Parts: sequence; C-alpha cells; structure tokens
Amino acid sequence: MMKREKSHGTRLFDAIRTRFGRHDREQDREVEEDLLKAVYELGGRIAADEVQRVGESLGADADRTASAVGRLALRGELTMGDELQLTDAGREHALRIVRAHRIYEQYLAEHSGYAPAEWHERAHRMEHRISDAEQERIVSLLRNPSFDPHGDPIPTRSLEVADRGEDDRALRARSWWRVTHVEDDDRALFTLIADLGLTKDSVLFITDVTADGFTFMYEGERFTLPAAAHAALNMEPMTDDEVRRSPEADARRLTRLEPGVTARIVGLSPSCRGALRRRLLDLGFVRGSTVSIDLVSPMGNPVAYAVRGTAIALRHDQARYILIGTGSSQPSFPHIPQPQ
Repeated sequence: MMKREKSHGTRLFDAIRTRFGRHDREQDREVEEDLLKAVYELGGRIAADEVQRVGESLGADADRTASAVGRLALRGELTMGDELQLTDAGREHALRIVRAHRIYEQYLAEHSGYAPAEWHERAHRMEHRISDAEQERIVSLLRNPSFDPHGDPIPTRSLEVADRGEDDRALRARSWWRVTHVEDDDRALFTLIADLGLTKDSVLFITDVTADGFTFMYEGERFTLPAAAHAALNMEPMTDDEVRRSPEADARRLTRLEPGVTARIVGLSPSCRGALRRRLLDLGFVRGSTVSIDLVSPMGNPVAYAVRGTAIALRHDQARYILIGTGSSQPSFPHIPQPQ
C-alpha cells in the first residue's frame, strides 16, 4: 500500500506545531531553572504559599509555575509540603545556573560595551542557553575569575561556592568603607548606584548618615544615596592602616584637574572595565605617570591631556575613570590621624 503524501498545508501546520512545541518546552525549562535559582537564593527553601508570588516575579503565571513545581518534584529536585525545599540534585542544578549567570556577567563586564544595568538581564537570558563548553572557554578567557562584577562568588566547576564573608552593616558617619558587593536585582536602584561609579572594591568615606539616606565622598566628589541603597550595598569598614595604603582613598577624578597643574595618576577607577580600561592603559594613563591639561576645546569637552609626552583627547565620560592624587602624602579627611 502506497504511503500518502502530506499536503503542503499539512506540512506547514506540522512545522509550525513543532516549532511552537519546542518553544513551549524551552519556556517551561527556563521557568523550572528560574524557580530552582530563586529557591536557592532564598536559602534553599520557600513556604508553599509564597511559590505563586515568586513565580509572578519571574514572569510566569500561576498555571505555568504550578506545572514547573510538579515537574521538578517528579524529577526529585524539589520536595513538597508546607514548604518547598531543594534536594541535593536541585541544589546542584541551581548552582549550574548560578555559575552560568555569573560567568556571563563577568564576561559582559570585561568584554562588552553594555552598561552595568544591562548585564543582569542579558546574563539572565544566556544562563539558560550557554553550553558547558562555552562556559569553560569564557572562564579561560577571564583567567578563572572567583567573583562576578557585583562581588558575588562564582561557583567553581565542581560547584563549590566561596564565602562572601561578613560585613558590618551599621554605617557610621566619618568612617571609611570598601564595597564588597552590589545587589542588582532592583534594576532602578542598581542603575542609581552604578551611575555614581560605585562597584566592587570602591573605597568611600561616609560623611553623614540620616534616616533618609547617607552622604559620602568618592573619588574626590560628594554624593548622596537614599536609605534603600544601603540594602543593595555590602560594605566592610576599613582600618586606618588600610586607608593609608589605599591610593584610591586620596584620589579625585581627572575631570577635576585644573589648567596649569600637573598631577600624578594613582590608577583607574574600579568601575572602569573592559575595552575602555585596556584603551586608557595603552594610551599611558597608568599609575605613576604625570598628567596635565594640554588644550581645552571651545565647548569644554573633550579635553586634551598631556601624558607620557603625548596629547590625548578624552571626553569627560572617559576622563572620569582616571584617578589622580591630591598631592598629599596622606588622605585628607580628618578621620585619619596624621603621623607625628
């Protein structure tokens, strides 16, 4: 008996059904992995009545969330009851997703031109798609990083996670702090923090703390953040000796340099990453070099700076990443006692 050929319309319908079926399966898998990661980041367990709220925060409706939970339970990655809890298999799966996300965020920070506020969303999409082989190529390119650009530890290939350490959360006026982690879950808040140049390893001096927020000096400039930003910043207090040994403590941005003054470069801001950082270093803006203003354009931007016998024109949004010393041998804030 001859096999009957399918009509063109039937073949087209089958192709569309297959494509959308594959798309639905991919969406289901992403919801499952998002749930596993969310439960992991909440400490490995979550109350059953909180599951729908978490699913909604991930963009999944109630039905899709419930189906994902059921499949995860059947696979032995979640236990169900009054609370959902990750099993060993579920924790391992969650850590693989966390590793993929943080590796890709570090890659974007070092090798892309995307703004910091975009790293999280792009890494969130890629964490479901990037292969193990591609991850290892990126890890090799980045020279096996231990932390992502926000200060979160990257799980190792064997899924071990370094301790981020404890920090003193009670901010004190007239004290020095080093940023160890910037939370990026709240995009608007993270953008507010990142626009000031605050990132992992930033050194700042708290001048005032109120119920509404806190004011601080950073790279020679004064800023104020609302109290909500405190929860997104992990910081550890610095000792006087640590401050004296930190060139960033007594630094200001190159954009503050006055005409006719020669300054010494103490380094680049920790918020300067990727291609721009490599370009500035290649141009000679390295620690120890002297720099002065060679020529100011009629509109005031860009400015040509003389460094290592060459005039280099930089826009303000580039020059702000170059840190220069104030000329003092000690940080100028009175919190630091001067040697006798």
